[in-house]
Amino acid sequence: MSIDLEEIKGIIRGPTVSVKVPFNDNNELNVEALREYVQFIMDGGITNNEGNILCPGGIGHLMSLSHEENKLAVKTGAEVAGNKLAVVVGVNTCNYREAIELSLNAAEAGAKCVMMTPPFYYPLTQEDIYRWYKVIAEEIGTKIGIQAYDQPWNTYIGGYISLPLMAKLATIESMISIKYSCGVLKDYITALSLYSKRFAFIDNSGTYKTIPAQVHGKAAGYINHDGAFWPEFEAKYWSLLKQGKYEEATKWHTKIDPFENFFRGNIAKGDFYIAIHKAALEYVGLYAGLVRPPFIDISKEKKEKLFGIMEAIGIPKKR
Repeated sequence: MSIDLEEIKGIIRGPTVSVKVPFNDNNELNVEALREYVQFIMDGGITNNEGNILCPGGIGHLMSLSHEENKLAVKTGAEVAGNKLAVVVGVNTCNYREAIELSLNAAEAGAKCVMMTPPFYYPLTQEDIYRWYKVIAEEIGTKIGIQAYDQPWNTYIGGYISLPLMAKLATIESMISIKYSCGVLKDYITALSLYSKRFAFIDNSGTYKTIPAQVHGKAAGYINHDGAFWPEFEAKYWSLLKQGKYEEATKWHTKIDPFENFFRGNIAKGDFYIAIHKAALEYVGLYAGLVRPPFIDISKEKKEKLFGIMEAIGIPKKR
């Protein structure tokens, strides 16, 4: 079974919301809580052409899930999303056969695209990354789209996507999207100018380059994890970007700064980033459950401080 890759590329747009996979007290995946959570995101305005979900994603326990749990999370998310919301599935492994298996499972479940990282253990050349995607793409054909994941922080092992590599990835039919981080603004703009018609670029700068990405080459969207607990916030930001109201969009997005300052400050002190986001979900009235070992939840004192910040911002609770 093949899909229309151009059609899928057209709906991988807007804010990507990374789903935080909820666990029970015994650390098993909580299916009903996950269903409620995906519906909450959709009710907040994240729907086709106005956003998509990453289920599961890196800031969503991707690396702590077994393959069977990955498949269950994908199946659950896709069932709730139906045809109203595109589901992108995180695939992160050093085994190409596992990458193929998880990709085909995602396709069978109804997901539209897989966000696939390069292998993360061995040092890589740019040619190695190309072969990784090419071999996997040849096996899965056009059953599902592939989103490459540029990781410049992994430059020491070669995880980034250079412009020459991007040109080679463009020859792979099912490669429809790039989650792009690129630390150098000039190269970032060049990539968008050259390839924004070929790939659906998802900005991964934490919204720091979102507006330049819209001005230069019209990136398809961005990923920012605040939509996980305040989807209406990101839906409005995306609406302003689409209208070209960049000054208003910038002012709107500064509302979340107190949360971001807390988030980044406490990560620097050793807190696990998913633990902070799960606490934020608790504030809005969603069940998020524990984080998995070796990590722990944030302290009661920090949680109270976070709740005060979210209340002061005006982040709404689940109705």
